[in-house]
Amino acid sequence: MLDDAVNRAATAHPEENTMLDTWDELAHPDDLARVRDGSADVAGRIRHALRGLPFTPDERLTPVQPVALAEGVRRRMEDAAVRLVRLIERVCWSLSEDPAVLRDLVGLTPAQVPLLGAGGAAAERSRAGMLARPDVVVENGRPRFLECNFGTADIGPVVARHLTSAYGALYRTAAERLARPGAHQPYAGRAALFRRLCEERGLPPKVAVVGTMREENVGDSRYFETEARYLRDHGFTSEFFEPEELQAAGSHWPVVVNHFIAAEWRRMGIPLDGMRRLHRQSVIVAPDAGMLLSSKLVLAWLSAGRFELSAAEAALVAECVPWTRSLDKGTVVYDGREESLPELAIRRREDLVLKPVGAFGGRDVVLGRSADPAEWRARIESAVAEGTHIVQELVRPDPLTVAFHDAAAGRLVRHPVSYVLGPYVVDGTPSGYMVRHAPSEVPSVVNFARGASFNLGV
Repeated sequence: MLDDAVNRAATAHPEENTMLDTWDELAHPDDLARVRDGSADVAGRIRHALRGLPFTPDERLTPVQPVALAEGVRRRMEDAAVRLVRLIERVCWSLSEDPAVLRDLVGLTPAQVPLLGAGGAAAERSRAGMLARPDVVVENGRPRFLECNFGTADIGPVVARHLTSAYGALYRTAAERLARPGAHQPYAGRAALFRRLCEERGLPPKVAVVGTMREENVGDSRYFETEARYLRDHGFTSEFFEPEELQAAGSHWPVVVNHFIAAEWRRMGIPLDGMRRLHRQSVIVAPDAGMLLSSKLVLAWLSAGRFELSAAEAALVAECVPWTRSLDKGTVVYDGREESLPELAIRRREDLVLKPVGAFGGRDVVLGRSADPAEWRARIESAVAEGTHIVQELVRPDPLTVAFHDAAAGRLVRHPVSYVLGPYVVDGTPSGYMVRHAPSEVPSVVNFARGASFNLGV
């Protein structure tokens, strides 16, 4: 599916086409022995560290090692992620400075972003891109961005904090890599951002974390309290609040982390009026405008050449963004000839992925190669009629194998996995990366409904 420009980019630096330093290649002999001889104990410690949190590893198959990217690959991924986040912010707000207009352009509905504009258009624009996490795979040693997510309702930083402690205590190699110059962690980046926001307003470092234990998949308050504890350990006043508790508390909080999705609160019947008032009083990180930047249409527009880009921006898109198009009745130029986009999508089923524009967490994503031809044709025709989907080139990532403890077999096993890397970009700065992976011999949708695990990148 790659056009000539992407092919040139993929071969421009052949000496860098190494994807991973595997954990086994890097790990100290004592660490290898711990995994080999005590995988059941390691798995138990990992599950204990993540107990009660959403997406705690399945006891039947628990990953027992972090993921190690080669240094050159990691740096390249982080640099590209920072530049892509900056580019998405620029091109989105170039379309309109009015968040409501941008909402309509990127294919979202008012119901999906009910707090949009609550703090004013200028606040939405300035804060929408503060917290970002692209979804990345590595192909021929190069980052390939499948989408880019903006906002705070993300389990990743919570899991990163607990896995950092667990792996750092278990493995000498992990402790050394996490402490090396250039290593980053999500909460450290967020704390620096929150401190800057408080200092700019001349206010003390105080951060309220707002969420609710009424979320269906939240069984332990650590899901929300972990960040507040981290901030308190680093000189902040910080607490976790249910929405009603924060309104009753009455004290002023310069920064509020909205650890929720407003549309989900509305679905659960939780009033949003209090949060609307907070948008006018505090810096909300991050506002609903982040979901506008997260629309998968944005990458489709970049891939299709909709925007005027600098030479550096165009090179970034050519090298790092897979061929992506908004699925409609129009035509595209492919392999040097113009043809119907729906017909192309049907014909190239095994090369494409179908995604809803505004979905998240891998919901309703379909790999063409996993659908039979009749089902794929029906899905494409339905998506064209709805006008709310994109089709994207199926990227075939460099292979990755992870060690697991298999509880049924009572031993260590190693499986090839399908994976997605999640580098965090906080206030324009790299802030560590997470990995989602699931045992699979071939590329597949990586989400938790299909058995994926969270893991730490070191």
